[in-house]
Amino acid sequence: QQPEYRDTPFAIAFLLHILLVFFFAVVWGFSALRQPQDDNNDGSNNAGTGLLWLCSLTCLVSIGISAVSLQVMMNHSEILIQSSLIGSCCFMVIMILLFFIDGVITVGICWCLLLLMTILYTRSVWNRIPFAAANLRTALSAIQTNGGICILAYGISCVAMMWTMIWSLALIGISFKESSCVGGVCKPHMNIISIIFLILSFYWTTQVLQNILHVTVSGVVGTWWFDPQDALSVFSPSIVDSFRRSTTYSFGSICMGSLLVAIIQTMEAMARSARQNNTGGILLCIIECILRLISRIAVYFNRWAYCYVGLYGFDYISSGKKAIELFQARGWTTIITDNLIHRSLSLISIVIGALSGVIGMLLAKATGWTTTIFGSSSSSSDGIVFFVCFLIGVSMAFILMSVVLSAVDTVIVAFAEAPAEFNTHHPALYNNMIEKWRLVFPDECGF
Repeated sequence: QQPEYRDTPFAIAFLLHILLVFFFAVVWGFSALRQPQDDNNDGSNNAGTGLLWLCSLTCLVSIGISAVSLQVMMNHSEILIQSSLIGSCCFMVIMILLFFIDGVITVGICWCLLLLMTILYTRSVWNRIPFAAANLRTALSAIQTNGGICILAYGISCVAMMWTMIWSLALIGISFKESSCVGGVCKPHMNIISIIFLILSFYWTTQVLQNILHVTVSGVVGTWWFDPQDALSVFSPSIVDSFRRSTTYSFGSICMGSLLVAIIQTMEAMARSARQNNTGGILLCIIECILRLISRIAVYFNRWAYCYVGLYGFDYISSGKKAIELFQARGWTTIITDNLIHRSLSLISIVIGALSGVIGMLLAKATGWTTTIFGSSSSSSDGIVFFVCFLIGVSMAFILMSVVLSAVDTVIVAFAEAPAEFNTHHPALYNNMIEKWRLVFPDECGF
């Protein structure tokens, strides 16, 4: 498509909402935080410094392990997917044994049922592993050729972290502004409109940032697919061009689809909060389940629509329609529902998080940061350090895996749209995908 700003009103609305949140954060939030400082805070400063170093090194460790895992996936994708499925079953067996040893029989029985379902799932998808591995290998080839997209992903994650801090400051500011003070004692309070606005703001901005990355990855993979001479280096021109389109011409389309999901997620959060406050009973539980289902459908629609936005620059509605029509015309409605890669990469992210947790815990003990942060070293403090490092590791791994997932989705769309161009520019990968697709989906693939 010719460069043109798509769905512009939604981009304008999003930017105005960002300015409003900034206003609340700067004008009201900083006023709420102006409190007298204690002079005797050297201990807390040392603890904060130790925690900062620990988190930073854990991030680096997780990024390193994730980078190694990408290389392993490239060369041994089938084995890695098989290992992730078998490993999840082994993990559940270990947990079941621990529950029964501790006498928690009811929980152990529930995990037995979960293990049974996992085994049945593994058995049902085992024959589809070559198909998933072929898609994964093609996606990883595009990513490794344009490795700068991973750096961009971590950059967007940093923006998301800064946004969370600004949003939190706005939350404090609004709560402080609407608080009721009696006898010099102020009780934080927010009306329902402010609550809905803040929840919607958080979900909308988070979705926009995620989808900017998704559209950018789709654009890079599309360039690698159709015009590879512009996508043959770590910091190739395709990365800059795709990111520029995502944040300019296609930004309105990204804001539009993200708003749709954010509204549904906000309604789901409100229903969940009301149910947890014991209001509404079974009716709210049903509403929450319906909203969760609708949210998943909307995210699924966005997943394919934004591939088209990144590849061709269509507006949001047209992209969604064209993607669904393409899969229906190809007869690939069964193929695109395969979530084996998504599940496998999620399990790999958890393993990376566990390794990061262990390394972070050992690092904290070796350097004495555990004692600096908690005042003493004990099994409970070690457990907290492991948990914090685990969360950091999983988060960093998920960022990188989200790039892979976006690339896999784009590969499927481009393979349906233009297999001849793929054969021209990447014949070895084309032949591998044709072979595996025919093996797993001989009737549906159409090749």
